[in-house]
Amino acid sequence: MNIQETKVKGLLENRFGSIIFLLRMAGIPFKMKKISTIYVIYMITVTVCVTATYGGVCVEVYINRENLGLNMTVMRVFLSFTNVMWIFSYCR
Repeated sequence: MNIQETKVKGLLENRFGSIIFLLRMAGIPFKMKKISTIYVIYMITVTVCVTATYGGVCVEVYINRENLGLNMTVMRVFLSFTNVMWIFSYCR
């Protein structure tokens, strides 16, 4: 039974290895037993940068509300970032 569990664990890590890697690069400590101090600093830096970018996009939409062409271009980024922030908040 132990050999079968090991095979399943290896298979899952092979299938979802890239997703786990992307989550870790985004600052989400997914499937980690011990988190190092450097990784905590990295997570804080990523969180601050993403939040600042999201806030900047919100301000950009508000400031350029009269220019429809530019505003529609920025809204594509805004909607994408809203989805990313929702996923990021949900995973944390």
